[in-house]
Parts: sequence; structure tokens; C-alpha cells
Amino acid sequence: MRNEFSMSPRRWALLPLTLALGAVWAGAQADPLDARATPPAKAAKAPKGTGATPAGPVASARFVREIGGISEYRLANGLQLLLFPDDAQSTTTVNITYRVGSRHESPGEYGMAHLLEHLMFKGTPAHKDISDAFARRGMRFNGTTTSDRTNYFANFNADPATLDFALTLEADRMVNSFIAKSDLDKEMTVVRNEYERGENQPFAVLNKRVIGAAYDWHNYGHDTIGPKSDIENVPIERLQAFYKRYYRPDNATLMVAGRFDPKAVLARVSQLFGPIRTPATPIPRPYTVEPPQDGERTVVVRRVGGQPALMAYYHVPAITHPDSAPLLVLGMMLSLQPSGQLYKELVEPKVALAAGLQGLGDADPGGVRAFAVLPPGGDEAAVEKKLLDIVEGRTESRFDESELKRVRDMALVSYREQMKQPEALIQQISNLGATDWRLLFQLMEDIPKVTLADVERVRKAYLRPANRTLGRYFPTDQVERVEIPVAPPLEQRLADLKGPPKVEEGERFDPTPQRLAERSAVKRLPSGIELLTLGKQTRGNTVELRMQLRWGERHETFRHHGTDLIAALMGEGSPSVSKQALQDKLIALRAELNITSEDQGATLTISTEKDKLIEVLALAADLMQHPLLPADAFDRLQRASVAGLEGSRQELEVLRQAATRDHYNRARGVKLGDPDYVMSIDEQLASVKATTLDDLKRFHADYWSANDARVSVVGAIPDGLDTAVEQLFGGWKKPSAPAFVQPVDKADVIPAARFDAIARDKTSAAMKMRVDFPLNDRDADYIPLSLAVHILGGGALENRLSVRIRQQAGLSYGVGASLSAAHYGDEADLTISGTFAPQNREQMLTLVREELERLTRDGITASELERAKKDVLEGRRQARASDAVLSMALITQADQGETWAQAAQRDAAVQAATVDQVNQAWRKRIKLDGFVVSTVGDFKDKP
Repeated sequence: MRNEFSMSPRRWALLPLTLALGAVWAGAQADPLDARATPPAKAAKAPKGTGATPAGPVASARFVREIGGISEYRLANGLQLLLFPDDAQSTTTVNITYRVGSRHESPGEYGMAHLLEHLMFKGTPAHKDISDAFARRGMRFNGTTTSDRTNYFANFNADPATLDFALTLEADRMVNSFIAKSDLDKEMTVVRNEYERGENQPFAVLNKRVIGAAYDWHNYGHDTIGPKSDIENVPIERLQAFYKRYYRPDNATLMVAGRFDPKAVLARVSQLFGPIRTPATPIPRPYTVEPPQDGERTVVVRRVGGQPALMAYYHVPAITHPDSAPLLVLGMMLSLQPSGQLYKELVEPKVALAAGLQGLGDADPGGVRAFAVLPPGGDEAAVEKKLLDIVEGRTESRFDESELKRVRDMALVSYREQMKQPEALIQQISNLGATDWRLLFQLMEDIPKVTLADVERVRKAYLRPANRTLGRYFPTDQVERVEIPVAPPLEQRLADLKGPPKVEEGERFDPTPQRLAERSAVKRLPSGIELLTLGKQTRGNTVELRMQLRWGERHETFRHHGTDLIAALMGEGSPSVSKQALQDKLIALRAELNITSEDQGATLTISTEKDKLIEVLALAADLMQHPLLPADAFDRLQRASVAGLEGSRQELEVLRQAATRDHYNRARGVKLGDPDYVMSIDEQLASVKATTLDDLKRFHADYWSANDARVSVVGAIPDGLDTAVEQLFGGWKKPSAPAFVQPVDKADVIPAARFDAIARDKTSAAMKMRVDFPLNDRDADYIPLSLAVHILGGGALENRLSVRIRQQAGLSYGVGASLSAAHYGDEADLTISGTFAPQNREQMLTLVREELERLTRDGITASELERAKKDVLEGRRQARASDAVLSMALITQADQGETWAQAAQRDAAVQAATVDQVNQAWRKRIKLDGFVVSTVGDFKDKP
């Protein structure tokens, strides 16, 4: 079991931006096209599509402006270019955003923008297999669609040739994508399965119904993925016309961030995109204006499973309107924990499990959503009344200046944090694609200027019953309409915009095992604590700390109740710092602090800046050694756990596991109380309900200590850190606490079997195939076998299962395979999983079996192996670019008695693997007649 306490002012500080971009509720429809590597191709010529001009001199990009390190340029054909270079990054991101989304669709073609996003990965005459091309270069890529824009982006280890490929591809597919009927026929069913998966999520369905009732005419009332009928029936000719209409240089913004040569990129972009001619026909602009709502509206959704929930939607101005900042502040002041009125009035008294106010307008007037999630059996009428009274200002509670200051401080933290992450920042800017990228900085500057009077003014103006959609419609004696004001001209809004503050530059650092070894150091402190450091100059002086505490023997500690809840309660504070004071201190320290716990240990992670680390570590020491563990918070957490378990009974994975658990428990010879026993929902509920606060306090008193402790720190390391660690944790000893005993996982013989579980009223089904066998990650077969599994179902769309089942048959939105192998012991398994429409179950299983048989019979090819090697190694390089990942790696190395030399050896072993080794490892370890096959879905009359 595992739970965690997570206190992150950064997360809250970035929330205003997230809400401003509509990401919390109206999130993009995205395709998991996460891919990888092989040698870069020669630079392609400029695209020759129908819009290209004859070859000749190309005008250079015109400089427009620079704000916050981001430089804007324009090509003569209208293409907007944003460059955010940062040589301290070891990766590069290319993002192209088209100002077209579901807002631009017509009846009969709802969901077209998202469907076209899928087809844009199906190739051009010059790039026939885009996913394979990405994979051969080790690139992580994706595309997302919202109501206002569609974007395509790729992230990769900095390399001029790979960057040139990314730019060449985007210029090519802007005008030359196939958009073919044969691809639509297969991809339509993939998108339909994506739609069906969304229909399995009760809260997502509630949101669809609410926005559908909230809008009479505007396309914001349609979910981005569209209805099933349009997905299935849209003619290819309409998709082709949509593509030609909106995919053009004067409707696009190309963004490059991270490590690159700006001058070279400017020249190459001019060369590649400059010849693309802007069509003579103007870009169609939607002109529908949603009239004021004339009364409360209500909608009711009934679905199997999930938890009771309420949602109230209120129309607000476009994000470009000055009222956006006070609306953001209002949402935060109502929602923050523990100071927010919704939290205090609904969550703390335990009448709701969660409550908040989130959202904002979009390119056109949009909406904010108030919500509350109830426990089973909750008083819906009472919660609804309280929720609406608080949001609409009918209570006696009023905001004070301290609450406003807290939100302002968060905005300042957000401002700084945004500028530390160039590649993440351009993704945020992409979400503003239909407006202006500078608006992001304008919002960050507006928030600290918001007054309490502003907050109450916007609440009174927009959060009114006549402007609300809750779910039911009631006529009134007098019609009340809320007029949504028109936003001022954008230049007027941005006239006084100032640039963001500068942050410290980072050094250029390539995270190879050799360089990492040069920077790594190990020190044993007097108390026995092991301090592992990896120093480097980071952007904004960021530093990551990870602390691991260990204790006890697995079977003995497992019998204790609630060991995972202890860390979750540490966010409630200590005798010296309250929950609110803790949050305020972390905001001031610009820090993120997380503590997790389980039966045999606990983990502390801190992300902050160099000059703040020791102070944050002192806070953590106080929380871990002297937690308050209050009874009311424990009761809240326990009730939430119970409600979550009760609400999960009809989830696909819960039902599938319920069908297989007896089989695994019998095969392993385990009973309730054994750590390897798979518990039922009722048994989990009984365990949670049996847990008492005294259980938690006793376990903390008996086990929690620094008897066995390691600390890893990566980034800008402050002087005196070793002394601080020793002072704060060196004396935290408990001689009577049982010493840590490393669990050793032994392989079990699990007989083959087939299970089919029924999940009523679910539009998507799921399957899992698993075979268990003896192996560990030190075995000579491990790396060859992991490469075989990667070729079968790893990486992205280039793996065999994805090609056969998703791309060719169009049966599944997501299908893949994974290998798990212990380091201590020899427990290993191969797992294949995927989703599909219930009526396609047997076809899905047949195709999986055929691919397994083909791999066993024919083996892999040399080209597949080279692609997989590149993919795996590039993935490891990218992972090592993360300081948080490095801090975890230092702990793991210490635990396993290894150094970066072993990491380099594993990389070399991947590179040296041969086709014969991979095929032999697969045939030796994987027995096709040993799989446990399980499916779950609404299979109607089928068994």
C-alpha cells in the first residue's frame, strides 16, 4: 500500500496559468505518440506542396519583439516564429501550433480537428512513416487538440541534425500530408475507442453534459473529441478541405526552445517555410456569439460506478478580458487548502471529499466550474445549497487581505518558475495559440494587482443563478440575462506589459555516465547517514533532494495497519507549524516538499533553490520527527479512502482483478495477511476501517527513524549541507527499531488460464495477458529480452503490436507490452495490455496471439533491433537530463552497490546485443502456453 502527502506551492503557483489556459477541465485531446531513435537523415529540401513558390531567394525572418528571453519573428507569408534559447538545457523542443480547434468545426464534422491531428502522423510523400522516423532519432513527440488550437511537438536530446529533421518535417506536413481515405478508415476506429474510453469516466461525462446544456449555439458546447456519429461518418473530402483551409503559414506559430543555435534556426526556418505560399482565400473566422443565458439550467447524468459529484458552470468573458485575473484569484481563494472557503465549509466538515472553483474563458467567452465530490450517501441537496451559496456569495464569510496576499505571493513564485523551464513554457504558450503569447505574462503581472473589491465585483457580475448551468432547468417569473462584456483591443491590453524577471543561468552539461561520475560524490556522516551528491549549476539555482529511510522485515511490518497514511498526514503540520503556516512557508521558500511512506520505509523529496534548501530541510525534519497527526484529518483521510474504494467497484481494472485474484492467490499459496496476497475491495475496506489513529502513532514511534538513511542531492548544492543533514537527522535514532531486511522476490508458477469479467454500461473494454517466469535484471538474458519486449510492444507506434492492432486493424487506441524483473530475487513477468470495443474482444486477442507466435517463430530483424537500441539509449539519456531522476538514481545505485560505471556498462550491453541473443532470450524465457488472459467489458450476451 502507498499514499503520500504532497505540499507544493509551485503546483498552486502554476495553477493560475493552468486555469487560464483551460487545461484543468477542457484539457486537450492528446495521442500518446511518445517515441525515439536512429541516425539522422540528410536535411530535406523545402516542401514542394501546392502552396510552395518556385525556388529562389528566400527573405529572412523579420524581428518583431523580445520579452522574457523569447524572441518573436515573422516570415513574409505570415508564419510566426518564437525562439527561447537556453544553452543550459541538454534537450530541444519544437512545437508548431495551428490556430484551429473544435471551435472551427461545423455540424456533421464535430471532432474533425482532433481526427485530423491523428491523420497528420500518417505521412507525406517525403516522410511516409513519421512515427518510425521519430523513433529512429530518439524523439518524444505528441499532438494535442483543444477548442481553439491544435499543436504538434517533439522533444529530443539537443542535436542539429535532429532539429533540422523536426523543422523539415513540420514544413513538409503543413502542405503535403496524405490525409488519405485508407488511413481514415483505420484511424477512425482508434479515435472511436478513445471516445469510448472517455465515456467510461463519470466525471468527464458529467462535464460533457454540463457544457452541452450551457451553450445554445457556440461550439464550446461540444467536447473536442466529438460525437461517435461524426467520428464514424465524416467524409474524407471534408477532412481534406479542413486541412487545406487551416493548415497554412499565416495560421501557425512555430516555437523552438532549449539548446539550439538561434541564427542557424532562423536561417533554416526561412529556407524551409519561406517558400510556402499563403493561400489567397482568407482564413475563416468563427463569428457565432453565445447570447446571455436566461435562467438556471440543470442536467442529470446516471452511470455505473464512480462517486456522487456536483458541477456548476458560469459563463465568463474571453481570456483576453481584464476580468480574467480577478476571476483566477477568486477561484484560488475559494479553493486553496486549507484556507479556501469551499475547503473549510465542505471538505473539513467531511460533507464533501473535494471541492473547488476552476477554469476561465478561452479565445471567446468561456466558463468557470464549481464542483464538489460527495461521499457515498452524502446529502446532495445540502452540499449543493452550500456549494452555490459560497460560490455565489450568499454567505457571511468574506475574504481578507491575508488570503489575497497568499495568492499574490503564489503568482510571484509562478512568474519565476515559468522562466526556469523554457521547454515547458512554450507548451503553455501554445495553449494561448488563438490569442497572443504575451498574454501569459500579462496575466502573471495582473494577478498581484487584483484587489478584494475586484474579486467581489467579478463574483457579483458572473457567478449568478441566471448565468449558471447545474443540471436542471427551472423557469422563473423574471428573466435575468448576464451580458458578457467585449474584451478591449489586444494592443491596448498589452500596452503596459513589462518583461518577466531574470533567473540565474545554468551551465551546459551533458549527462553522460562519465560526466555524471565526475560530478558525483559519496560521504558517510558521523551518524552513519550516507550523503550522495551530484553538483552542477542549474537554471534558477534549482536543487533536488531525496531522502530514503528504511526499517523492518516485510512480513512483520505488513501486519501493521495504516503505514501508508502516516506520510499523508504530515501535511497537517507539527506542534511548531500549522498546516496553513507550513503552506505559507513553502510558498515563501519557493519549494515543493513531498513525503511518502509504506511498510518498510519512507521517502522525502524536496525541490527548491540553493539558498532555500537547508531551511526547507529543517521544515521536513520537524514534520517527519514531530508530526501532529490530528484526529480530524485522520478521519477525513480514512473516509476519503473508503469512499474511493467504494466508488471504484465498477472500474474496469478493479473488476478484471476481482476475476483473477483467487487464481493468483491459490497459485502463490498465500492467504489474507501475506504481503503477496491480492485483496478484494471488501478486504481492503475492512483493513482501512480497522485502522486507528493509535496504530499510526505507534508505528511512527516504533519504526520511523534515521537508523538506515540515505540522502541524495542534485543541482546547485549549498555550502554546509552535510552539517545540516547531520544536525537535523543524525540524532534521530531508535536502537530498538527493527533493522531493514531486503525483500527477495521469488518467481511463482502461475498456471495458464482465461477470465472474462462483465462491466455493465462501459463503452470500452480492456484486456491483460501476463506470463510469470524466473529472471532478474542482472541475468545475461535480461537486456536482450527487454529489447525483444520493446520491439513487441514498447516505444510508441513503431512497435509490432501498435502497427498490427492500432495502425493496420484500427482496433485499439492503446496497446503495449512491458517487462518487469526483480533486482533481488528472480520474480519476472511479461504483461500485454490494451483497450478495445467490447465486440472486438476475440479479434483483439487473436491479433495479439499471432504477433506473439510470429516473434517466437521468426524472431526480430536487424533493423528492428537497431531502432530499439537507439530508442532505449536515447530514452536513458533524456531521463538523465532530469535532476529528480538523477537523485533517485543515486539512491538506487547506493542500494545496489553500484556506480555510474555500471550504468555505462548496461548502456554498452544494450548497444552490443545481437539479433541471435535477443531471439534466444525470447524463446528461452517466454512460453506462449503460459499466459493468464483476462478481459473486462460490457460483453452483452457473450460469456
